[in-house]
Amino acid sequence: MKLMRKPIEVIALFDFEGNAVPIRFRYEDESQGLCVIKVDKVIKKDKDKFAGNAMIKYTCETCDDGAVKLFELRYEIDSLKWYLYKM
Repeated sequence: MKLMRKPIEVIALFDFEGNAVPIRFRYEDESQGLCVIKVDKVIKKDKDKFAGNAMIKYTCETCDDGAVKLFELRYEIDSLKWYLYKM
């Protein structure tokens, strides 16, 4: 997986306890175009700290043209921002 750490726009479901489940996200690729990725499955969810900021780390997968691709999303709790961290 390639380290990216790009800010992204996310559509997520939140339950009554405030737990988020990402559904799909959008980011700007190298050619300045917008890419939309559907999250097929959340494999793992962990709490983490990055540079002193509390984050929730989601390891997810999607199926693109018949190939399964893994990626990592991070949700920064204090600033409420989402990042595509690895793809």
